[in-house]
Amino acid sequence: MRTPPIEWLEKAIAISSVTHQSNEEIVRFLIPLLKETGLKVHTQEVKENGQTFYNLIAYSHSLSSPNLLVLNTHLDTVSGGDHSAWTKTQGNPFKLTRVKNRLYGLGTADVKLDFLCKIWAARLAKPWKRPFAVVGTFGEERGLVGVTHLFKIKTFKPKYALVGEPSNLELIYAHKGHLIFSLSTELPTNSRKSKEFKKSWKGKSAHSSTPDLGDNAIRKGLTDIFKRGLGLVSIEGGTDSNRIPDLCTAILVDEKNRATQDLLALLTELDEVSKELKKLKDNRFNPASSQISLNQAITENRKLHLTFDIRLLPSMIPNKLRQRIEEISTKNRFKMTFWSVDSAMKGSKNGALINQASKSLKLCGVKAVKKTKASSTEAAIYQLHGAEAIVFGPGISVGNVHRPNEHNSLEQLSLATAFYTQMLRLPAGGTA
Repeated sequence: MRTPPIEWLEKAIAISSVTHQSNEEIVRFLIPLLKETGLKVHTQEVKENGQTFYNLIAYSHSLSSPNLLVLNTHLDTVSGGDHSAWTKTQGNPFKLTRVKNRLYGLGTADVKLDFLCKIWAARLAKPWKRPFAVVGTFGEERGLVGVTHLFKIKTFKPKYALVGEPSNLELIYAHKGHLIFSLSTELPTNSRKSKEFKKSWKGKSAHSSTPDLGDNAIRKGLTDIFKRGLGLVSIEGGTDSNRIPDLCTAILVDEKNRATQDLLALLTELDEVSKELKKLKDNRFNPASSQISLNQAITENRKLHLTFDIRLLPSMIPNKLRQRIEEISTKNRFKMTFWSVDSAMKGSKNGALINQASKSLKLCGVKAVKKTKASSTEAAIYQLHGAEAIVFGPGISVGNVHRPNEHNSLEQLSLATAFYTQMLRLPAGGTA
């Protein structure tokens, strides 16, 4: 069998592992598969806000092996969004659905099925010639949370890391960074004479690294509100910090209030920053520039919370941007409540790992293509800790992930499995 068993694929997609929910169920499903493969299994437990999350680590020889190769995949996904938009899966993003050579479902490309390909490859590659670990992380979709905990394990010092993300079987050697901001402000109490009404706007979801491929429902709604001079009472839009929202709903009043005035002033200044960012270009990336993407607007307890992000070019200085955003926020009566930065990965086209990967791909009949990526990944964390890292995986990213009807192809899953098998058959030092 060239791909993992279909029952594995169906079960992995059926288990919800949305990033803000505990990933215990999918970890419990995967542990027996790893043990049956002959790997030693270890879990790293992390408590967050009353929930339990796990990093899953399975290894062949020893985590302290000097030439350890890590095959890393994050087990979490973004939320399913508007389930009715999942037309290929009968409105259920957790139902793996085959249409000809394609498999549809949340996590088919980003990126749960990749983990199963790695387990299957480990079985096919026996007897193992090189030390390796198959690692499943939590919290990638909300700031690469899980992978940072991995390096608290003193014996975990990989030399190489193959980080799973949909890359269309291309070898990603460099990618952008990711800066996330959350702002909040108190909402004013409206006059009792003001009659409230509800209005909704629909857009099109997309990954926030390629915002022009989507239609931002929050932006569409706010433009309408500002244009008509309406007052904002509450707003609900967006489900994730890294996805263009496809639905926005607001409670409004007929007269402009302080909330809309402050919000308009804030967004006007942020749009100026975004225009400046667009002028800075690095043509290795697509898109070549950065911009601000407003991904969430939520009202809770009379407070308006906004979340937006910036995809950083390697040359950008995150702290300077943070300082400027904070100044703009304070000026317009908003408070910065959270910010985080995921590093860009500079990488190299000619490292030992990418050369191994290129040769292994060619042996599988796949042309080795070296590229960059517009979004951030866990590979940057591995690189920061001294490992040579590249990003690779089956499936298409742009225009496919973080939106309904996400899919992968059986052909790419098969080729990815063959590639991982070939990599695990290399000698201990990794030379072909």
